[in-house]
Amino acid sequence: MSRVLIAGASGFIGQNLLERLELDENLSIVALSRQKVSVTHERLEWKQADLFSLKDITAAMEGCDQVIYLVHSMLPSASLVQGKFYDLDLILADNFARAAKIHKVQHILYLGGLLPEDRSHLSWHLKSRQEVEKILKDAAPVVTVLRAGMVLGSSGSSFVMMKRLVQKLPIMVCPSWTDTPAQTIDLHDLTSVLRECLINISVQGKTWDVGGKEILTYRQLMELTAEIFHKHVYFMRINLFSPRISRFWVSLITRAPKALVYPLIESLTHPMLVRPENRFPVESLMNTSIRTSIERIVLIDAQPVHAFRPTVRSGEPKSARSVQRLTLPAGKDATWVAEEYFRWLPMFFSFIIKTKVVGNFCYFYFIHPKIVLLILEKSTERSTPERQLLYVRGGLLSLNEGRARLEFREVMNKKFIMAGIHDFRPALPWRVYKYTQAIVHLIVMKAFGVHLKLKDA
Repeated sequence: MSRVLIAGASGFIGQNLLERLELDENLSIVALSRQKVSVTHERLEWKQADLFSLKDITAAMEGCDQVIYLVHSMLPSASLVQGKFYDLDLILADNFARAAKIHKVQHILYLGGLLPEDRSHLSWHLKSRQEVEKILKDAAPVVTVLRAGMVLGSSGSSFVMMKRLVQKLPIMVCPSWTDTPAQTIDLHDLTSVLRECLINISVQGKTWDVGGKEILTYRQLMELTAEIFHKHVYFMRINLFSPRISRFWVSLITRAPKALVYPLIESLTHPMLVRPENRFPVESLMNTSIRTSIERIVLIDAQPVHAFRPTVRSGEPKSARSVQRLTLPAGKDATWVAEEYFRWLPMFFSFIIKTKVVGNFCYFYFIHPKIVLLILEKSTERSTPERQLLYVRGGLLSLNEGRARLEFREVMNKKFIMAGIHDFRPALPWRVYKYTQAIVHLIVMKAFGVHLKLKDA
């Protein structure tokens, strides 16, 4: 019996995939979630894991021979997040890849996005999907990549945004990007393809494009959706609105989070089409028509959209995450970067802030050694030359609780160094922290990034 781990199991596609895989008696499933979930099936085990924690994902992956990666990080994962979504995605994928290598996982299955033929000006949303592919392809002997466009399902974020526009607007202004052709795929068809990749060895280890047989523009999709939902909408073609302007009113009308809407809208200028030579070979699994897909959605009661939900629960302790992608100087590693950071920081602050290293501890103090602002302890067990991990152990600026940590990790074959602070809980009142310490940290890391570029020159 194959033991399959699903990262992103609580999401829109993950939940539907679980229902499909539970019917297969030859599979046992490990489903990951940030929150505790009760077990609903004898061959299904839910495990609580924070994918920003390499320790968590490594523990959860133990005993699995196949793993599925359905994760995309566009929404805030902490009360305050400093960093681009594509940098957060890079860390999540890197953690997953490192855990897969540790456990010698045999097969990784990744669901990414369709890519246009011309990739010279990709949106960051699509660039991020491509980066995740590269990270995962080096993590297991067999890696299968599926690339899909819009998924037609009752709680899929892209379709729900389109449906809400049709339902709420009697007149739809259609910018030029709505004439971009797209090739969608039915949710049930997609979960069938994912299952096929787990059980059919002949389709594994390749990159496949998946999609239905029909090609419609986004405007045609909205017109069809309006017809099926019996909405009388006047569609007016206009060249005035760019994707940057469009994303504002799409977020306003649909009430979808800006962090989700903005990257998606910027990707709509690219044709999302299946390349014939890369089409998934079991075509019988992708025969559902677009009309049938949407008509099926009409019959289903509206479900909460997982991607619209806040990822941070109200009442949880306030925490911060800050991630920056920095240039890694040629010939250097994460160990050098961490040591250089502690050497450079006192020079940046002149005489105001000093550092003192004693054994595995680093102390940041204000003018006098007795005024300790922050204490970091290097984890000798978990630090390696390509990843340095330091835990926050106290100081005037931090609550000495939880798993607060600073890390420097190499990614993309030593091209970049990711500097990240995770699960940090400040001692200052939250509003004071947000507009003082947090801003100072961001300024410091950007300045350190400039310093590393100069070292690489």
